[in-house]
Amino acid sequence: MSTRIAIIGAGSGYMPGVIRGLLHRAADLRGVELSFYDPDGDHLALMARLATAMFAARDADLTVVAHTDLKAALDGASCVFTTFRPGGMTARHLDESIPLSYGVVGQETAGPGGFLMACRSVPVLLEIARLADPGAWIVNYTNPTSIVTDAVARHTDAKIIGLCDQYIGDTEMWADLLGLPFDRLEADWIGLNHATWATRLRLDGTELDLTSALDGLEIPDGGATPWRDPSRMASLAKALGLLPNSYAKYYFFHDQVVGELRDKGTTRAQDILAMLPAYYSQIAAEAAKREPDPNRDRGGGEHGEFAIDVICALLRDERRRFIVNTRNDGAISSLDADATVEVPALVGRSGPVPLVMGPLPGSVRGLTQAIQSYERLAADAAATGSRRTALQALMAHPFIRNKETAEQILHDGLAAHAAYLPQF
Repeated sequence: MSTRIAIIGAGSGYMPGVIRGLLHRAADLRGVELSFYDPDGDHLALMARLATAMFAARDADLTVVAHTDLKAALDGASCVFTTFRPGGMTARHLDESIPLSYGVVGQETAGPGGFLMACRSVPVLLEIARLADPGAWIVNYTNPTSIVTDAVARHTDAKIIGLCDQYIGDTEMWADLLGLPFDRLEADWIGLNHATWATRLRLDGTELDLTSALDGLEIPDGGATPWRDPSRMASLAKALGLLPNSYAKYYFFHDQVVGELRDKGTTRAQDILAMLPAYYSQIAAEAAKREPDPNRDRGGGEHGEFAIDVICALLRDERRRFIVNTRNDGAISSLDADATVEVPALVGRSGPVPLVMGPLPGSVRGLTQAIQSYERLAADAAATGSRRTALQALMAHPFIRNKETAEQILHDGLAAHAAYLPQF
């Protein structure tokens, strides 16, 4: 019987990058059946056509079967790749705009926006965990990945590994800022998803003196990757004595970012919604060609290659080193043993084995511990539908500074997303 990989959310705009990732490892995935599922039948059919055409153009021995029934898509799958957004971009707009109306950063993964998305995502992942074959690995890209991974890990018996390719882009940003070759650089990012830090940096396997590198770092005005905020990141790195994840701007420059988001006038979700019709039209045109080359605006290849490399490491017992979200088990001594953390791990058939990283740096230890307390409460609230736990989660988050704000955001968020929150 051939290996089966289920892709839940296969109508996503990120799928062209996932398809490229599959082609990247096509030789290692010969004979694999890909079980596509998405509630959007039109987008599902489009991405199935695109994948089939791209595989044919490269003589890849991969087959695609599209399903509109979740259980049928999961049956027989040894790996379940989850990459979806309950409520789509319309829901993301609410996640971004509701907190902002109360003077709090509205973001799809961090803070109360991420909490609202978790409340929609977690019930779906719990259902997938219930329906999937025993022993199947869930490889989760669905946001907020740390909360989703934590909820499944602590509320089910399913095997799950959480992914985020943020660290790849951030390592590339730091290579640019420090004048180092990205393809020869490796950083030990540790902490929580979108709240990681690096104090160890290696070039060709040799550890660099990060203190000296940061002492000599000039703070740029803008930079090659302005969307990652290199100026703020450089100033923050010099102050903290470590490399911050680019999401650190939301914590250390919160009020300035709120002002910028308000001045911008549109949310990121609205910007994406405006470009999606043309994006999907281009995908449809490419799917009809003999050698498709679809748009790279949504995930390109890096996003998909990382995910498929992790899936191959699991299926082929490759024991490769990746930075993933998994149970701590002592990897970070400053966090609970059963916390879901983002750390370097060796990934093989038995799953991720986190590498011992030691304590968090003192300059960010308290902040990271506070975020972990919030994430545990958020995962429990999303899984159980407890409004009290939900309020506790929002009150625990560093973005929110008073109980009334937490209550207002919770009230508005649960009301706006009621159709996707059966647990509440």
